[in-house]
Amino acid sequence: MSTPLSSGQQAVLDGAVRFVRDQAGRVAETDRPTVDPPEAAFGTPFGLGYLFGAVDALCQANGVAFDGMALAIFALTLDQAVGRPADALRRQALDLEAAGDADFARGRTWGGNEAAGWARGQHEPVGLVHLAHGDEHRMQ
Repeated sequence: MSTPLSSGQQAVLDGAVRFVRDQAGRVAETDRPTVDPPEAAFGTPFGLGYLFGAVDALCQANGVAFDGMALAIFALTLDQAVGRPADALRRQALDLEAAGDADFARGRTWGGNEAAGWARGQHEPVGLVHLAHGDEHRMQ
């Protein structure tokens, strides 16, 4: 039996999925080549940290604790980002977080800042667009 999401948790999930889909739509509108397979964009410590940080920021924006349910929301968002279940990437993200990986932390900060600004309507995020095009170096 699964536990239903609270209204805040549902807002985080909806926001995180929209965060990914909006950027994926912008990637699709360009003529530039993208990395293939899609998980290559998120397979770096920075890329995983970016999405982890985005979910964390959306939790904060919606008054939701970054706990086990938030990690489930991260997992669902990662699945959405790569278009299929991403179990290995989820495990890798948790391992990088636990190890205090510097690139993961840098990505988490970048993704968190973009998602926080996006949630307030201040700007359109670009991190997933850069990652999809293999341009992680643009976010140094």
